[in-house]
Amino acid sequence: MKLLMLVVAVVSLNSCNTMIGLGRDTKQGFIWAKDKIQGSGQQDSYGAPTY
Repeated sequence: MKLLMLVVAVVSLNSCNTMIGLGRDTKQGFIWAKDKIQGSGQQDSYGAPTY
């Protein structure tokens, strides 16, 4: 049942912009976590991620 719900969610969110946004968010989250662990981080003055 959980697998079916996951498949339905993935299929319903399978538009190009949604998947691109998810990929960018995941990548930026990884970079943020890596920078926090290593103690270095480059952010703009607003704290927003820069693509």
